[in-house]
Amino acid sequence: MARKSANNLKKGNYYIYEGEPYLVLSNDHSKSGKHGHAKSRIGCVGLFTKKKKSLTMTADTNVEVPEIEKRSGQLVDIMENDQIVHVMDLESYETLEIMYPFEDDELNLKKLHELIDDHDLQAESTIEFWTVMGRSFVTRVVLPK
Repeated sequence: MARKSANNLKKGNYYIYEGEPYLVLSNDHSKSGKHGHAKSRIGCVGLFTKKKKSLTMTADTNVEVPEIEKRSGQLVDIMENDQIVHVMDLESYETLEIMYPFEDDELNLKKLHELIDDHDLQAESTIEFWTVMGRSFVTRVVLPK
């Protein structure tokens, strides 16, 4: 994993804190005092937990940056009860079990619910997904035109 100093984190960047990936919402810098260090106040939200946090750390603190693998695949099956979709990766051709989109992603959840009963449309649909720290989740459902 790569490392980045806290003062270089920008809105939209990701970093790891206590083993959990976070999305940076804001990063405010304060100047150093007479004997102190410059500080960074980072407003962030957990990528998996969706909990908001506000952290303060010295500006030169190094934080880990997660590797985000963005992939796409063909939809194979939808397990509505388990909230899992089976997707065949378009690069490696392996079949993966991937978490449903997050609850606040109403558009993609609606698209998946449309596909549950329409197996012909399922076969033509693709799923874009991210893998972060060994966990995969749906980021976008692409229906055929």
